[in-house]
Amino acid sequence: MTEVDGAAKPPLGEITADQLLRRSCARPNTDAAAALVHGRRVLVTGAGGSIGRELARQLDAMAPAVLYLLDHDESALHSLQLDLTGNGLLNSDRLILADIRDRGPVRELFRQLRPHVVFHAAALKHLPLLERFPCEGVKTNVLGTQNLVDAAVESGVDRFILISTDKAAAPTSVLGYTKRLAELLIAESAEQGGTRFASVRFGNVLGTRGSLLDALRWQTERGLPVTLTHPYATRFFMTVAEAVGLVLQAGTLANAGETYVLDMGEPVRIVDLVKRYAELTGVRNIHIVYGGLRPGEKLHEELTAAAEELSPTGLARIAMVASTDVDSRLRAYLTPLFAAALNADGARVRRLLGDMPCLRPSGISEPTAVT
Repeated sequence: MTEVDGAAKPPLGEITADQLLRRSCARPNTDAAAALVHGRRVLVTGAGGSIGRELARQLDAMAPAVLYLLDHDESALHSLQLDLTGNGLLNSDRLILADIRDRGPVRELFRQLRPHVVFHAAALKHLPLLERFPCEGVKTNVLGTQNLVDAAVESGVDRFILISTDKAAAPTSVLGYTKRLAELLIAESAEQGGTRFASVRFGNVLGTRGSLLDALRWQTERGLPVTLTHPYATRFFMTVAEAVGLVLQAGTLANAGETYVLDMGEPVRIVDLVKRYAELTGVRNIHIVYGGLRPGEKLHEELTAAAEELSPTGLARIAMVASTDVDSRLRAYLTPLFAAALNADGARVRRLLGDMPCLRPSGISEPTAVT
């Protein structure tokens, strides 16, 4: 069991990412992004989540004409309003309670609000849960994204930015497959002209709700063993403010469905991060239990697939994946996938994901099965 020094240990908020990661985590310059959103109507989906909340904070400081905050979780919207305004009256027109899975309401919402810029952060992100409930992953991460991009094109949105994940690079999980499909939808929708689309791909973010550090703090404060998957597992890590600042910068580059990849530094062994956390907080004799990699989980995450080539953008710490042709049959592949998901047929969803040609790694003739 964990032992703790008699001295009170500092709360997580007082431990800097620089200390944990042993690198500088300066916030990027977002002047160009401020010019993009100043005086314009901006919409953030998934605004109640960790990334959406930080997007809301940084965008709110850039004086948009109005900042619309969309989430399907009313408690998350209540908390966000408290954070931004100091009151939780829920009487602001900029708070939008909606589910991106509902095509009709989403289209009507865009017709009414006419946003100029959209940051799409709404997603299901926990890999083990989506392995168990693949239909939910498809409905939110793929169908929800399609509903939004179609509404954006119809309503004349100027710029649309998808928040993606490193799990979309050479995907091996339902989470990775669904987020890769979302990236492909962004690229496919850009071919329709008008709206400038882009995806921004990055790895794990420190301090988000439900993240490693969230669980780590909870377990160590209660003297419980710390549960990890594998002693050699590595991940990319970045702070929330750092990631969002770079996302806002990448948004100024959006044009034709590109995928931008953030420079997250060197990958970090998760166990080393745990030990560093214990050192900083005064936790002694920390007990770590390894449960093994879970279905669909990688030992080492990647930010790009083997077939993807990165090119510079002119902005520090932001690279672009060289454009690839989008399969013209993408929407046709998605029709049976959505039908299976809406019918709660998880086995068929897995088969369809595994058989989808546009998700196969380059040079591999057989489909990559989803666990």
